[in-house]
Amino acid sequence: MPRVSIYLLVGLLLGPHVGMAIAPDGAIAQAVLLGPGTDAALHAVEQLAIGFILFGIGSQFQFATFRRVGPRVLSVSAMEIGCTAVLVAIVLLAWTGDWRLALIAPALAVSSAPSATLVTLREVEADGPASRCLLLCVGQNNLAVLLAFPLLVSLAFGAGDAGAATGKALLAILGGGLLGLLAAVWLEAITGRREFVLLGLVTVLGLLGAVQWLEPGSTALGMLACFAAGVALANGSPHSEPVFRYLENTVYPLYVLFFIGAGRDLEIDALAHAGWLGVLFIGARAAGKLGGAWLGLRLSGWDQELPPSLGRGLLCQAGVALGLVAALESVAPDPTRELRQVVIASVVVFELIGPWLVRRTAVTAGEVKLVNLVPHAEATGFQALRWVSLEIRRNLGLIGGSVVSGDGTRTVAHVMQRRPQTVSAGLPFERVLKALGETGAEMVPVLDADGCFEGVISYEEVKNALYDPALRDLVVASDLATALPDPLAPDASLGDALAHMDARGVHSWPVVDDDRLVGVVRRSDVYRLVRRDVRRGR
Repeated sequence: MPRVSIYLLVGLLLGPHVGMAIAPDGAIAQAVLLGPGTDAALHAVEQLAIGFILFGIGSQFQFATFRRVGPRVLSVSAMEIGCTAVLVAIVLLAWTGDWRLALIAPALAVSSAPSATLVTLREVEADGPASRCLLLCVGQNNLAVLLAFPLLVSLAFGAGDAGAATGKALLAILGGGLLGLLAAVWLEAITGRREFVLLGLVTVLGLLGAVQWLEPGSTALGMLACFAAGVALANGSPHSEPVFRYLENTVYPLYVLFFIGAGRDLEIDALAHAGWLGVLFIGARAAGKLGGAWLGLRLSGWDQELPPSLGRGLLCQAGVALGLVAALESVAPDPTRELRQVVIASVVVFELIGPWLVRRTAVTAGEVKLVNLVPHAEATGFQALRWVSLEIRRNLGLIGGSVVSGDGTRTVAHVMQRRPQTVSAGLPFERVLKALGETGAEMVPVLDADGCFEGVISYEEVKNALYDPALRDLVVASDLATALPDPLAPDASLGDALAHMDARGVHSWPVVDDDRLVGVVRRSDVYRLVRRDVRRGR
């Protein structure tokens, strides 16, 4: 079960639906059980967490990535948004007969939960085209919804100034982008983890504070500004990746509190009042996300690389939808009462099952290392006391040696990347060069027409053809591939893998089973696993 789901369930159990229903009267009991006394604190945590999460989502929108996969991602996102909007609009119009609800309901259905999606993928360290596509689609979904919603509300109920609202949204994006570029300039003059974290904190907190000063209570503008700042910083500096990584590790406790608060606020009783319209809305939203993403993959020619069920990773629904529901309540409380109840019920369903579906999508795509899915045995009870006692005695000099030992059960299969970037044997030289540049890896595996492992291409193989135009027009990937007589096997030990790479002076090596490439093991991943096992006392 993803940690996000556990946090939500903890909040649900401590909140008014369970804990507060059986808790004794008293301020202390209510505060401990997330009672009304914690509303202000949890609201502040929510605003901060959403800002940091959108800042991280923005970092995925790198122009270099968009040059490579942008058209395909846009195709997937456009079809998913279009199918979801059409199906939900048809359901609302057929059931209620109110064209106004049919006009605004698609925005509520299209919105996704960037928080649950990002944190779930980060938890299992998912890395690959499917995971990146999910994050890019989530960002595009919410960007489209936040920009279109004021116009839809104005058309449906004649409320508010759609032009002014759109102008504010564009100004928030522009302001966030400018501050992100300033942060990129600042980044060029600093080094060190603490400075990176400070830069990220100042950027996000500065934007959230400026938005609240100019437009009090506006969550949407803060989200757009932080998203734009993440995009600008990621594209403005080649050193931005550590900023996002260190910042996420620093503010993770905020994410935990955010999801616990979200679990507390889940209105379970809304499920009982949603009725058949709620069932139809939830079904139409799920069908639109799943069918639209599948159709987008087919149209873009991406269906051979990404799982056809990619759309289930876009089903998470939470903060953005609830923010739009609150806006509807202030604009048109009576006409939208039934729709708001339905959307709240939908959020309950998709917030509880969505993180698990995101995780399953990444696992199905082969973008999660096996070691991140295997439960880790932790020291508990008397065993934990024994470890603490041994460590204290060792530090006092009463015993010698170390309390840490290895069990030698880890293999290459636990830590390898299962969906590495590859090239086909007939790929032209220019495409090979492009693949090497985009992956950033020291070598790229080559597969023949039957999908069998043929060898690897590294810079050493391509440098001789770089300055020979005639040769560059003649050679293909198979001409540059170097056959490897000793690829690693999946059951090889981590020690053998490190020795293998040390002997050849490389940082990664292919893993082959029965002439099929099953992954690539990297030195950094082996070290990370060993370090984690040492910390766990294995």
